[in-house]
Amino acid sequence: MRMTSKHCGMTLVEMLVSLVAGLLVVAGALSLVSSVMVSGNTTLMLSRLNQDAQATMDIMVRDIQRTGYYFDAARDMATGPPVSGASSAEYVFSTTDDLYAASGVVPDCIRVKYAESPATSVSRVYSYDSSEERLEILNDVSVSASLSTLCGSGSALMAKQEISVDELRFELVSGSSATGMRTIKLGLRASHVNRPALSVSLQREIKLRNDGY
Repeated sequence: MRMTSKHCGMTLVEMLVSLVAGLLVVAGALSLVSSVMVSGNTTLMLSRLNQDAQATMDIMVRDIQRTGYYFDAARDMATGPPVSGASSAEYVFSTTDDLYAASGVVPDCIRVKYAESPATSVSRVYSYDSSEERLEILNDVSVSASLSTLCGSGSALMAKQEISVDELRFELVSGSSATGMRTIKLGLRASHVNRPALSVSLQREIKLRNDGY
């Protein structure tokens, strides 16, 4: 008796079903990889945004903390508060002359002035340019010039390529006084240029070295 062999194979329908199932698995894997990459990129962008904003705030905080310092103030204050003609008097921080609201009601411009030695004196302005959405710094300014003429006329403090500054605030903390102990609350809000939804808001309270006495 002669035996005949049968060759079994896949039908066209089975092949199509297998192909569709394979494509679904591949699509799911690609979707997962894409999600992981997007999430990683977002985390990286937010991390760099936060890092740059923190670094910029640290620069301003260290500078503002020195405001009002004068290396030989003890001699000028030996008999009381320094008189208007004393060398240290021009470095005393003034809440009316050294804070200015250029873009609204809340001050967004501050003059920092201090002298660490006869050869080392600093007078600079930090301000916010709302039209350019950036922080600006202006060095070697007059300690007595009006801030209305100085604010918004400096150079960029942060790179515009990735960071857009949305707000800068310098507020006198409640309980501070114009002639006594003073603390400035510094507020900074920034976002990513390409992803405005990614933003950070930072705040610091800064005790001035000079208390106005």
